[in-house]
Amino acid sequence: MPSHELREIFESADYLHRAAIPHIPDCLLYADRLRLQQVFDNLFANSYKYAGTKIVLSVSRKERCLAVSMEDYGGGVQVDELPLLMEKFKRGSNAANTEGAGLGLYISDYFMKEMHGELLLENGLNGLKVTVCIAFSGF
Repeated sequence: MPSHELREIFESADYLHRAAIPHIPDCLLYADRLRLQQVFDNLFANSYKYAGTKIVLSVSRKERCLAVSMEDYGGGVQVDELPLLMEKFKRGSNAANTEGAGLGLYISDYFMKEMHGELLLENGLNGLKVTVCIAFSGF
């Protein structure tokens, strides 16, 4: 998949227009476009649902992937809950009064692994920071 299609994926997923889309370097991404769209749809929907703030997107070249980082301004989650969020049916304690099944990050993580990529969660400076590492070929 050509990297310029990633911009279209971002534009579609960010239907509330809470993120500025950064420059995306030219490269060939090893990704299933439909599944990658589902990953970003889920990540933006989670940010809308749990943080409700602007989203900072950044794109950088890493050793073996194109890394797309998304950070909201929702304050993040408890550190001990971070590893659990990608488990099936697990949700953070801040989600108790919010509808959801605890499957979105689990499925997104599965899709990224199947595409030889990775999904990483951490608390950033302002909120939850999710990095999607997409395998690529050449720049």
